[in-house]
Amino acid sequence: MLATLCVAASAAVVLPAGTAEAKPKQTLSQAKARLTKLNSQVDHLANDYNKAKERWSAADKQVKALNASVKQQRKSWAALRVRVAQMAASAYKNGSNGADIPTLLSAKDPQTVLDQMSAFTALSKNRSTELAQFLNASQLLQRQQAQAQQASADLAQKRNQLSAEKKRIEKSVKEQKALVDKLTPKSSGGGDDSGPVASNCSGGYHGSATGKARVVLEWAYGKCGTPYLYGGTGPRYDCSGFTMKAYAAAGVSIPRVVPDQYNATSRVSRGNLSPGDLVFFDDLGHVGIYVGGGKFIHSPHTGSYVKIDSLSNVWYSSHYVGAGAL
Repeated sequence: MLATLCVAASAAVVLPAGTAEAKPKQTLSQAKARLTKLNSQVDHLANDYNKAKERWSAADKQVKALNASVKQQRKSWAALRVRVAQMAASAYKNGSNGADIPTLLSAKDPQTVLDQMSAFTALSKNRSTELAQFLNASQLLQRQQAQAQQASADLAQKRNQLSAEKKRIEKSVKEQKALVDKLTPKSSGGGDDSGPVASNCSGGYHGSATGKARVVLEWAYGKCGTPYLYGGTGPRYDCSGFTMKAYAAAGVSIPRVVPDQYNATSRVSRGNLSPGDLVFFDDLGHVGIYVGGGKFIHSPHTGSYVKIDSLSNVWYSSHYVGAGAL
């Protein structure tokens, strides 16, 4: 079963200041522990980030739909305005009471029309159908314009918040990883994930999985060595982006974020894990795919890459939440 460490996002988590992390006064073990803790925070923040991206996408669709509706409604409003203009011309020609209509027609937008409601009310006594339609169209257009403008403003605000949060997170991780690399003896090849890409999943999947599980694992093994990307769903991935795309390769649709992937699967005991099952860690901040033999494949965190790890690893063992199967 493939395992992927996923970025999770939790707005409640507050990252430590980068200046404190940048001071090389920590020991190597302390710096690594700090980086591990920071990566955990990033995982949880990533879940919120990815969830927000889904809401962002939905909001974007709403804005486009509203703008399309406004465009269509403006056409209707313009057509009705022409009809009222014709009616006004006829009123003048026949000497009937239409004195207020030209003033109304001079309005360039629906709000101006609505401001002259009293005139519409007076005129509607004799021309109720046309004027009522014109008034209703003006009111509807005004509402839809306001909704579209508000939706656009909300979307821009969400986009800016997500962008700022993402930059802050990436800066914190980069600073702490730089500290780990600085403290690590050069002879050891750098920090935990800074050396050569691990070859522990090279050569592809050759396990016993069959059917869709095998397709999932073959796809996942094919991504071995791919650098992690916060919020990524391809060609680079975060943890849940990796698992989502692995399952998609087998024609199985699962949600985008770790908590939702957990809720979308059936619980499996650790003793009954099968290749292809999802394994979850760190209060649903991270996910991977079980491959068999007590191991899983995942996309861990910034600075790392898709690789295989062991469930017996101290961190994964102590932060193990559970497993899920479809």
